[in-house]
Amino acid sequence: MTIKLASLSADLSKEREGDWIPVKEWPGLDPEKPYEMSPLPGLEFLVRSTNYPDYVTARQGVLEKLKQEYPDDKVPADVQARVEGQLSVEHLLLGWKGLDVEYSPDLVGTILVAEEHRVMRQMIFWCAGRVGKKKVEFVQAATKN
Repeated sequence: MTIKLASLSADLSKEREGDWIPVKEWPGLDPEKPYEMSPLPGLEFLVRSTNYPDYVTARQGVLEKLKQEYPDDKVPADVQARVEGQLSVEHLLLGWKGLDVEYSPDLVGTILVAEEHRVMRQMIFWCAGRVGKKKVEFVQAATKN
């Protein structure tokens, strides 16, 4: 089988403007069944890609600053949460559907920097990692009769 080269390219428009990415299920949300996936019907995030140029630049700057502040690479969990949350608020998350509270930038700015909302941050980064990717396509070889 031969792969179509164009299907391996990124959709730069979606990466930069954002796309709705559904989170159909997530592991570890049921403490009694920690290894099972929990269904999350209707949950979607409108996110930009982790390849979004402004995010990449900001992330690099933050990582360099953290390396200076914590040369032993032991960044406290609350600092890590604040940094990841702030980056996602400023550059990645543009909206959501399926949560009991309406999306607002002020609310997001409070939630995503809180250490206890790590699952939410993980979901957003997972979705942002999928934005702009295409399903691989194959060239159908001509069949002989």
